[in-house]
Amino acid sequence: MASPIAPSSGASEPPPRYRDEDALRVAEELGRAAEALADRLAALTADEWEYADPRLPDPRPTVDLLTRHLLHDICHSLSEVLRGGREHGSTTGAAHRRNEKKAAGGHG
Repeated sequence: MASPIAPSSGASEPPPRYRDEDALRVAEELGRAAEALADRLAALTADEWEYADPRLPDPRPTVDLLTRHLLHDICHSLSEVLRGGREHGSTTGAAHRRNEKKAAGGHG
């Protein structure tokens, strides 16, 4: 298996935040990207999952470890979309509704 390493873009600007984008367009883009990733990962052999790029310093992360971190980052991106532009650290979903109810004098 080749050892594809993405070149550094050299960009000094922070990446765009999904929460600032159109949620439908982002969801469609993430869906296409997730399908492409799933197809690529499904094609890996057992040996390829344990591949570690020799150009990286020890300890060398394996494809398995990098994939786990990638999926973790995807979850954060999806959370950002679901927040819909609210600042980091704000509550979402049921917790947000409970806090609103408590603030209105109800029980949570």
